[in-house]
Amino acid sequence: MAPSSPTHRYTVGSRFARTGLTCTPSVAERIDRLARPYLTLERSPSPPGAWQVIAESGPPPEGAVPESVTALGELPLEYAVDHTRRTLHHVAPEGEAWVVQSLLRATRAVHRSAASRQGVLFLHAGLVELNGIGVALVGGSRAGKTSFIMAAVLDGSGVMVGNDDVSLTTEHPAPDGGPEQGGAGTTVVGDGWPRSVSVRLDTLDLLFGPDRAADILAALTHPANETLPGLRESGVEKHGTALIYPWEYADLLHTKIGRSAGVDALVHLSLADHPSEAGLSLVLPPERTGPLDKHVLALPNKHLNIFGHEPRPGSLLRTREALAALPTFRFRYEFRDVRRQVGRLADGLAERLGDVTGRAAPAGPEPRP
Repeated sequence: MAPSSPTHRYTVGSRFARTGLTCTPSVAERIDRLARPYLTLERSPSPPGAWQVIAESGPPPEGAVPESVTALGELPLEYAVDHTRRTLHHVAPEGEAWVVQSLLRATRAVHRSAASRQGVLFLHAGLVELNGIGVALVGGSRAGKTSFIMAAVLDGSGVMVGNDDVSLTTEHPAPDGGPEQGGAGTTVVGDGWPRSVSVRLDTLDLLFGPDRAADILAALTHPANETLPGLRESGVEKHGTALIYPWEYADLLHTKIGRSAGVDALVHLSLADHPSEAGLSLVLPPERTGPLDKHVLALPNKHLNIFGHEPRPGSLLRTREALAALPTFRFRYEFRDVRRQVGRLADGLAERLGDVTGRAAPAGPEPRP
């Protein structure tokens, strides 16, 4: 059921699209906080023809088709979609926290679909600036990306851009200093997205100690944290997980969140079972494509791939080639030794890459005052 309070119209902006949002001011305020620094929100009508994401009183329009999103350990999100009018309506569950989560998820899906149409490549990887070096930490679930990035940020050597997936484009500096696509000297730029960080409970214990970790869990505001413990109790999730919003992450680690960063190196990350397995090794050019392609995401969204996302033929090739040309490494580390291993990787990359700092990622949309 949608809110009964008065609603207003807003525009949500990213590098890739501008979309509409209709909701109460209190919901908009919370979405604005959760979406930063990746998306901007301003109170104004959206451009004609833009998708509208709506939560307001009254039933959805006649003819709207139902859509449902079910994420592991969370309540199902119910929508009604009118493709002709390009509107998506929140239907359930009730409660402002879930309305906020529902609208943000749908808005993110629209923007990521627009990015996909523009030839953006999505990679299962975290992105962190590690002592000024843009590092894409490539790996599937349970590869240790979240734990490593949190330890890097906590240590003061890292700035997180994305925790678990990143969108990648190529840019080439034009003679006048503006970006130009393709050609020699092409650089890879990664953008993050407003999504919660799923962190293992033993990671919080390891980095903060059990008592502090318990206080952190009690203060988290994602509504799914009330239902996620069931995954551990049922044996689905061995270690247990919690969801941390980006602003909570920044507050917890006394850091900022990066919107985007240049990518200087790819590191295929994994957890070592024994100290003898830990270490950094170079991946030679002939061996790079296979492991990289394994982690390229076929779809821009886990759910709601209903807005049109097919890229132009051949538009991903340039980015794939640029990624394969980047210095590429494998790094295995022991989970219990993660804080020391952050320094080990940072030192190893600095030794092999030299000074790559000083190049700036493209500017994102300006936040509203």
